[in-house]
Amino acid sequence: MRARLFFGSLGRIALVAPVVLMACSAGGAGSAAPDDTDAGTVPTSAAPDAGKTPDAEAGVGDAAKPPPKSDCKLPEMKGVADVTPTFLVYASPGTVPPAMTGGTLKGNYTVDKATVFLPSASAGVADPSKSTGTINAWAIFDGTNYRLHLKSDFTISSVFGPQSQGADTASQGAFTVSASALTLDHACDTTIAQEADYSFTDTGGGRATILIKTPSPYGDTYLQLDAAKN
Repeated sequence: MRARLFFGSLGRIALVAPVVLMACSAGGAGSAAPDDTDAGTVPTSAAPDAGKTPDAEAGVGDAAKPPPKSDCKLPEMKGVADVTPTFLVYASPGTVPPAMTGGTLKGNYTVDKATVFLPSASAGVADPSKSTGTINAWAIFDGTNYRLHLKSDFTISSVFGPQSQGADTASQGAFTVSASALTLDHACDTTIAQEADYSFTDTGGGRATILIKTPSPYGDTYLQLDAAKN
């Protein structure tokens, strides 16, 4: 997986929390409307002690690493068109993403509508009505395996001038579902991106929504991806 993030800043305050699809861990939103909460620091793994090989310690190294649950061979979706997202500033309780209700993830999903909810701290600084950008996104869910792609290029209008941010992300592996929460294991990825939470709605009516919540110290960014199911 490959992800590039661009951060616009207002002095010491970031304007927009990063919007990414992949995460080193994933939990889901509940049935209630999402809350805008602060996020802690994403933990990092400590390197092995000098002079020791990973296999020299119990539970470390290849012997402890389970094999991928996916064969990493789901095909790529091609011909998916770019989408122009709607930008909003998160403001509870009125301007928030819809509550996700879960369902069954199965088939090919082509994102044809997207909404970006900027962190609440950007109110009065960012102008969502003048912000622009594109998103290209799709996902495949087959049994317990998934493959997905998201490429975004945003220019957020602000009182300090345009703030650019983008991501180019791909992931493949196995997934699990608990109520509306979607967890991805990233078994086929070569790089792990910033922590995010995924939840979804798929009621089997030919449409689905995936909601991605990305934390920052300044509030949460929500990326709502509405898709046609093939």
